[in-house]
Amino acid sequence: MIQALRDLFSFAVDYGLVPFGWVFFLGLLLWMWYKLTTIKNNTAYINSIEWIFLELKIHDLNERSSLAMEQVFAALHAIHTNYSFGETLFGGKSVLWLSCEIVSLGGKVSYIFKIPKRYRALLESAIFAQYPRAEISETEDYLRNMPHEYYPQSADFEFWGTQLNKKKDNAYPIRLIMGFEHKEQETFIDPVSNIIEVMSNIQPWELLAYQLCIQPINDDWKKNTKYLLDELKGARSEHKNGWFNSVISIPRYFMDILVHDIMGVEAEVEQQHVKEEPPTLMLHKSDVEKKIIADVENALGKIYYKFKLRLLYLAPKDKFNRSLRVPEIIGAFRNFDDVNLNGLKPDIAHTWTNPDYKLSPTLEAPALRHQTLVRKRHMWHYFLGRKIWQGTGENYMNTEELATVFHFPVAPNVRVSQLEKVQAVKSAPPADLPIG
Repeated sequence: MIQALRDLFSFAVDYGLVPFGWVFFLGLLLWMWYKLTTIKNNTAYINSIEWIFLELKIHDLNERSSLAMEQVFAALHAIHTNYSFGETLFGGKSVLWLSCEIVSLGGKVSYIFKIPKRYRALLESAIFAQYPRAEISETEDYLRNMPHEYYPQSADFEFWGTQLNKKKDNAYPIRLIMGFEHKEQETFIDPVSNIIEVMSNIQPWELLAYQLCIQPINDDWKKNTKYLLDELKGARSEHKNGWFNSVISIPRYFMDILVHDIMGVEAEVEQQHVKEEPPTLMLHKSDVEKKIIADVENALGKIYYKFKLRLLYLAPKDKFNRSLRVPEIIGAFRNFDDVNLNGLKPDIAHTWTNPDYKLSPTLEAPALRHQTLVRKRHMWHYFLGRKIWQGTGENYMNTEELATVFHFPVAPNVRVSQLEKVQAVKSAPPADLPIG
């Protein structure tokens, strides 16, 4: 750091910037102070938050679970708070988040929420408003006895994990719950029931968990979606020239002057042809294209969350069956894909804990072992920490999308024995499950 500052000062001396150098260095120091102070105070603020785990059990599987969960997520958006500059800088305050999880311990499926204790009443009122006969009880982290760091030599378990991201721009919604209804046949196929089915069929010594961390956000990000909608509609969109385009246009301006004054050649002037054009090309769009535009506009009309979606499969080393469990759980999430709109895909490039070789497995073996270890340690840290900022990408979902991927399965699309109910006998997980 000291050497870098010296080199910067030498540059200023060489190019005659010393008289004004103090302004630059003062700005640099203020920026560094601002970033370090914000990080320090925000870390202290996050560490001061008391978190709790709540287990949600239901009495009856209902036929409006996704709509009910959409109302729950809408109510939980009240967590969002607009903090002032002083509160953010000196108080370290930031918008908090929560983790919604479906976990299977040896085939016994449970719904778990990790939430700041201060928002427990908010969650309970939102749940009871939609599920009056539900039971919410405080529980412990099902991974509480696992090591905080992953060391493959000493660990008696093996695991796989990844993060799922949106395939396209966040403005495009995934396949929503209404897309699973077949009006002609008057049937409904619940996509979450596939996830529950996979989780309920694991062996007693296995663990399979689905983690959805969400943080409410405002609508500032939607400003850039106007250009996307204009492009989809075929409308003329007035893009403001940025500073970079303004800078690179200067040489062309002077070149035109040189060509005109020195060489006596008139600079080429673009002729403006005034012709009437329709404001959009919507009349020429197909029915599929019109539906895409309508779906995007409807999605943008709802409130949004930032999200991180992670998957974890864990078992003893001698009973680890990645080749069976991973395709099952990844296949269950394929149901949310819509080719014309959006979908969810595993983050193969960064968080998938078993990277594949590019050319030769023999030549790349040392690099693959190192890359696998790094990814596993990161993914293990992400899953146990349940932090919204850990992982890759900026992914947003509205309340309807969240309710589509996380809700209680709709009867009769799932066997009630797969889920813990209020009357179920409370028992400890199997002794050979590697969570302790």
